[in-house]
Amino acid sequence: MVDSKSKKRLLIVTVILLAIIGYMIYNSSVSSYSYYKSVSEVAGNSSYIGKSIRVSGKIVERSPEHINGKYVFHIYEKDKKLTIVYSGPQLPQTFGKDITAVAEGKLVSPNRFEAKSVITKCPSKYDTKKKEGQGKSEKSGGK
Repeated sequence: MVDSKSKKRLLIVTVILLAIIGYMIYNSSVSSYSYYKSVSEVAGNSSYIGKSIRVSGKIVERSPEHINGKYVFHIYEKDKKLTIVYSGPQLPQTFGKDITAVAEGKLVSPNRFEAKSVITKCPSKYDTKKKEGQGKSEKSGGK
């Protein structure tokens, strides 16, 4: 038979575990709500300062500069622009003007973002080659 002291301990442990599990579920759903934010949402918005986020935008011409071992470049969307400072080993090979980049890190001021990783979306020229390749295989009877 279980005494009342053991029942209380079991109840307390159960409540604590449920609270932890609930917090973890809530925290993961909030952080994964949106894969990334746009430059328009982030640039000039001080509510994101200090928060870990991903931001996406097109790379500005004449980017990047290499300053003190860090890559500094700008991304834009419509009339908003954001400065990205990336201290990683190298930028992706597809990095260039008007390519969409996604930077992951923290906003340190309303217009400055420190990235711990940068990825680029594949340019459309690869889509064109893929479509051309599919057209050839269809014309040749799928061979």
